[in-house]
Amino acid sequence: MSEHSLTRRISPKAWRQLALLLFLGLVAGFANGLLGAGGGILLVYAVTLWSKRNPHASTTLQQRDVYANALAVMLPVSLLSVYRYANAGTLSMQAFVPLLLPSLLGGLCGGLLLDRLQLSWIRKLFALLVVISGVFMVLRA
Repeated sequence: MSEHSLTRRISPKAWRQLALLLFLGLVAGFANGLLGAGGGILLVYAVTLWSKRNPHASTTLQQRDVYANALAVMLPVSLLSVYRYANAGTLSMQAFVPLLLPSLLGGLCGGLLLDRLQLSWIRKLFALLVVISGVFMVLRA
């Protein structure tokens, strides 16, 4: 199959969706690298968009699957950002070390709860976290 015949099979709508996903991925990585946060939230929206509009997906992903996929993408992005921050001398071990173990335990507990909570509660918790984070950032700006 030639490259030309492959591009004919992909609809303009699919190309626009792919371009949007690539753009959201770029913005998510940029936000994570610059701000240290926010990229995962953008990826949740990107994976949700992909899941609902992908004609090749057998089913729409459940919200917990969306979070898992967004985290899987953010892990290497975060590791790359941490590496860059450490090389620039901006990583503080005094702040990093005390937060590491409790954060790992919280992540484990959250991951275990993810399968036990109703999806409607998970969506509401996610929205609440986004709103509270935004309010704190605006008030402290």
